[in-house]
Amino acid sequence: MNKNLTSKQKQVLATIIDLTQKLGTEPTLEQVRHQLGYSSTSSVQRHTDVLKEIGYLSQGRGLSLPSADNFVQIPLVGNVACGTPLLALENTEAYIPFDSSSLKGSAEDYFFLRAVGDSMNNANVNGKNIDDGDYVLIKKQDYPSFGQRVVALIGENATIKKLKQGDGHIILEPESTNPNNKPIYVFEDFSVQGIVQDVLKRERTK
Repeated sequence: MNKNLTSKQKQVLATIIDLTQKLGTEPTLEQVRHQLGYSSTSSVQRHTDVLKEIGYLSQGRGLSLPSADNFVQIPLVGNVACGTPLLALENTEAYIPFDSSSLKGSAEDYFFLRAVGDSMNNANVNGKNIDDGDYVLIKKQDYPSFGQRVVALIGENATIKKLKQGDGHIILEPESTNPNNKPIYVFEDFSVQGIVQDVLKRERTK
């Protein structure tokens, strides 16, 4: 079981797997709540929502386990700045499970980066913003369209921004609630490593 899950998430997932095997079908939130002795189903749902987001449960209203055929491991290759550009470390730290039915093309065309900073915390990527510590799914693509959110590499520094066209230059524009985040004007050569496709939200502790 993935070590990145919290102990309670692991417990909920193990209970769902156990009940699925015993019942021969996916359990309900109430059945999981009863098995774990939780006081309310909302406590269970908080954990199952995270498990769906990460990919351990299929998306949808139920608590079904993803098909092995649709379950792929996408590499997490390091950090990328959502703020001041940060050195991109191209070494695989871990693998994150993801439903391949949500991918377009081969799973080998995708990788995850961990967001650093708050310059994209007002972006809307499939209804989710990009907060510090979130995992951003990137599809490898060299030639984006203006208006897309990209991983831009300037020298050895990588950053996630919205790509816009300026007057004789490229603009890497933040989407942030923080007014200290300013656009980056690029007059020199730079490259695009990929296009933002999705965001897996990191669980926040209260």
